[in-house]
Amino acid sequence: MRNKYIFNFTLIICVFNLITVYADTIRISSERLNVNRDSNISVFTGNVYAEDNKIKLWSDKISMFYDETKKSVNEIVAEGNVKIIVNEVTAYGNFSKYRVAHEELLLKGNVVVIEKDNKIESDQLVLDLINSTSIMTADTNSRVTAQINKLDNEE
Repeated sequence: MRNKYIFNFTLIICVFNLITVYADTIRISSERLNVNRDSNISVFTGNVYAEDNKIKLWSDKISMFYDETKKSVNEIVAEGNVKIIVNEVTAYGNFSKYRVAHEELLLKGNVVVIEKDNKIESDQLVLDLINSTSIMTADTNSRVTAQINKLDNEE
């Protein structure tokens, strides 16, 4: 029993050291963590919350992919009940992929973006955080819809 406790404690320390080495500012909490050192992948499941200095992310499952040569997080993939907050804009979807080095975020599946009283719905969102641009698209059988409310001083 004592050996099992020591092993679990050592594993937790190794995981925290791995995350610290690869990601300076990414903080993650979840109910479960599975680390595959051979593939450089960490999979967080169960009420997952992740944040860095630009993005807050909630999901059922988040997979983090590490680049061993650069010693950094390369990509973060979220699956199931995805909620993302960036610059006071909240976005919802079923799947997201964040390419860390490019600061590019892809959100797919029943995408809803809300900023103050404005709401846009689509099937896919590509957000470029470096250039502050976003592209929303719809599948061939649907359309992008928007509800844009006028500012209080406009008539």
